[in-house]
Amino acid sequence: MNDLVLQTDRLTKRYGRILAVDRLSLEVPRGHVFGLLGPNGSGKTTTMGMLLGLVRPTSGSLSLLGSGTRHAEALHRVGAIVESPSFYPYLSGRANLTYFQGISGGGSRREVDDLLERVGLADRADDRFGAYSLGMKQRLGLAYTLLGDPELLLLDEPTNGMDPAGMAEIRDLIRSLGTDGRTVLLSSHLLYEVEQVCDSVAILSYGKLIAQGAVADLLRLEEQVRLRTSNDAKAVEILAGLEWVEEVETRDDGLIVTVAHERSSELTASLSKSKVYVTEITPLQLSLEQYFLDVTGEKGARAE
Repeated sequence: MNDLVLQTDRLTKRYGRILAVDRLSLEVPRGHVFGLLGPNGSGKTTTMGMLLGLVRPTSGSLSLLGSGTRHAEALHRVGAIVESPSFYPYLSGRANLTYFQGISGGGSRREVDDLLERVGLADRADDRFGAYSLGMKQRLGLAYTLLGDPELLLLDEPTNGMDPAGMAEIRDLIRSLGTDGRTVLLSSHLLYEVEQVCDSVAILSYGKLIAQGAVADLLRLEEQVRLRTSNDAKAVEILAGLEWVEEVETRDDGLIVTVAHERSSELTASLSKSKVYVTEITPLQLSLEQYFLDVTGEKGARAE
């Protein structure tokens, strides 16, 4: 069985002079929650549209679930939410799901009941959709994507517009969906959402792929450590002269040094050669936000 459920090869979409997606090559492994991360306007929604057959690529190719050219067939094994889910406001949550279940080929009442239970709507299943809170509407949308037990879920900004409590609940639910061989592709501009939910991530900026890989691996590429030394001023001078040290910052609680992960252990030895001794060294966790700003070069910007 192919371990990749989604692949794109130099996928490109141009609208006149605007290059919305620029030669995007993605590899999404099976059984992961995979984040497509980037600020608004980075090409995430256009990419989702091409994957779902809603937007025709200008060039390049894509494959869902090993489909190759049989893209339409593969879409029957995909569940998706793009923008806000649309349901009938005067029907109950249960009636809406039952209706769409029938359109997609039918199924059992047990499936609808089980999905409502899974997304936490069993107690409100017979209430009108129009009376639901935004969080409840998003939950019903997730239940809809699970009709027919799809192998791949494509979720475009599933927590958009929600309050913090509702966002946390939806994140927990999404995290649980990337199990049992199912894969979730989550598009988001929220760095902390992707960091908390996703196993792997692709970072987009102005339609281009900037970085891709497991979140844990990306954050290990660089490491920040806090140093206290016998002579901080001299330590700064020495470390700034080492080509493999990315950055040295002086703070009240010591020096913050950014260095490649595999070379962080060399800091002490390099300083001691000049009779500067490390009295304390503490690894610091690099956040996805810091990594994003580093790789996109948007030091003064935030993706949120």
